[in-house]
Amino acid sequence: MDVIKSALLLLLVVTTLCNGAKILGVFPHPSKSSFLLGKTLMKELAVRGHEVTMISPFPLEKPVKNYTDVTMRRVMEWKYEVMKEIGDPDLGIVRKLIAFYGTLPKAVEMIYEEPELIELLKSGKKFDVAINMMGYTEAVLGIGHLLNATNIAFSIMGGMPIYNYHSGIPSPYAYVPNTFYIYNDKMTFLQRVMNTIFSLSFNLMIHFSHYPKQRETLKKYHPTLELDDLIRDVDLYLLNSHFATESPRPHLTNTIQIGGYHLHEKEELPVEFRRFMDGSKHGVILFSLGTNIQSANLKPETIQSFIDAFSKSKYTFLMKYEKDLPNLPKNIMISKWLPQKAILEHRNCKAFIMHGGLGGIAEAVFSGVPMVAIPFFNDQRKNVAEGLDFGYMIQLDFTNMTEEIVTDAIAEIIENPKYKNAAKFRSDIYRNQEIDPMDKAIFWIEHVIKHRGAKHMKPMVTQLAWYQYLLMDVFGFLFVILMISLTLIYVTVKTLINLCRKSSNKLKSM
Repeated sequence: MDVIKSALLLLLVVTTLCNGAKILGVFPHPSKSSFLLGKTLMKELAVRGHEVTMISPFPLEKPVKNYTDVTMRRVMEWKYEVMKEIGDPDLGIVRKLIAFYGTLPKAVEMIYEEPELIELLKSGKKFDVAINMMGYTEAVLGIGHLLNATNIAFSIMGGMPIYNYHSGIPSPYAYVPNTFYIYNDKMTFLQRVMNTIFSLSFNLMIHFSHYPKQRETLKKYHPTLELDDLIRDVDLYLLNSHFATESPRPHLTNTIQIGGYHLHEKEELPVEFRRFMDGSKHGVILFSLGTNIQSANLKPETIQSFIDAFSKSKYTFLMKYEKDLPNLPKNIMISKWLPQKAILEHRNCKAFIMHGGLGGIAEAVFSGVPMVAIPFFNDQRKNVAEGLDFGYMIQLDFTNMTEEIVTDAIAEIIENPKYKNAAKFRSDIYRNQEIDPMDKAIFWIEHVIKHRGAKHMKPMVTQLAWYQYLLMDVFGFLFVILMISLTLIYVTVKTLINLCRKSSNKLKSM
C-alpha cells in the first residue's frame, strides 16, 4: 500500500513539473510593500510547480525552488530622489502627484538600463505569461512582450485612475472616489463637484502627459513597440482589492478582485518580539509608518510628542524607527524592521498607529485591529477617509501633533469599543470569502496560460475610442436627426401657414 502511495505521489509531482509554466513577474517599482504583494504571489506559483522569474529591486534573502531573481538596483536611486520631493509636508496633493508622475519616465529608463534585465532580454528565454505591476510604469509591458509572454496586469490597489483608464472599469464620479483624493463614497454635492473636477483633470493628465511620456520612453529603448498596442493586448487584470477595505464599485468580467490573497498564511513571530508582547500586562500598540516613510525623518518635535505620550501610557509600544533613540522608556521597543503582520495577529495587539497605506490597513483589518491613521500622500488620504466611514479608524494630522493629541487618540481607539467592533466586523467579511483569494488568483493565471490569453473575457470597451465610449457620436447623430426633423417640421408648418394665409387673402378679395 505504501509503495502505491509513493508511486502516486511521484506521479503527481512529475505531472505538476511537466505542466509547470514559465512565469515572469515584473514588479520593478521600488516599494517594499508593493514587492511583498508580488513576492507572495510569485512564491506560491513556484510552490505549485511553475518556473518563476521575478524582476524586482528586492532579491530573496533565502533561495526558493523554482524562483529566480532579476534584480533592479538602479531604480532605488530614483526612489530616494522622489521621496525627498513628495515627502515635503508643505507640498499639496496636486503638486505631489504632478511631481511623482513627472519623474516616472526616469524610473522606466533606469529599469530598461538595468544590466540584469538587458542580459535577460538578450538571453533568448521565452515565458508563457508575464504578471506586470501597473499603474505607474506602463512602458514595462514591453518586457513581457519581448520575452514572448502573454501580459497580465496586476494592481496593488483597487480603483487606480490609470487602471480604470486603460481597462475600461466604470468609475462614476458620483460615488466612486478618486484613489488619490480625500473622499469616501458618501459625498456631498460640493464633494462630488470636486471629485469630478479632480478625476477629469487626472484623466487629462494621463492622456496628454503620462501616456505620451511613457510612449516616448518605450520608443527610446525599443522603437518597434507601440505602447497602445501593448495595453490593448492585456486581457486580464488582477486587483488587490476587496469591499472589506474599500467602498463597493463596478468591475468587469476580466477584472479579478483578489484582495487578501497574501494574508491567509500565518507568520511566525520572532522570539524577541513574542516575549515582549506576551509580557505586556495591558497590551501592545504597534507604531509603523510603512516602508516608504522613514519615521526618523519626521520633525524631532513630532517624534518627541509620540515618545512623551507613549512613556506615560500603561500600554507598551513596538515602534518602527530607523535610528537609535537615547533614554528610551522601558515600555517602548524600537526596531528598524518589524514583522508587522505577525504582530497584528498576536492576541495582545490592541491598536495600530500607521500612515494609511492600503497594505497596513489590509493586515490590520484582517486581524481585527483598530487604527490611528496619519496620512501623508498618494492614496493614503482616500484610504483613511474610507476607514473613518467604516468605523475602525481615527485620523491625526502629522502637521499638528502634540503629546495631548496622541494620548487622547490612544485612549479613544482602545477604550471606545465601537472601533474594535467595526474592525472585527470587517475582519469577518475579509476572511469569509467565497473562495480563497490566492486560489482564485492562481486559477485565473493558469486560465490565461492554458488559453494563451483571455480575449473571451474582455469587454469591447477597451477597443472603443473615447468618444464612442461616451456615446458622443451617437448623441451627435441623434442631435443632427433631431435638428433635421425640427427643421422639416418648422419648414412644413411655415409653408402650411403661408398657404393658409394666401388662401384666406384670396377669399377676402372675392
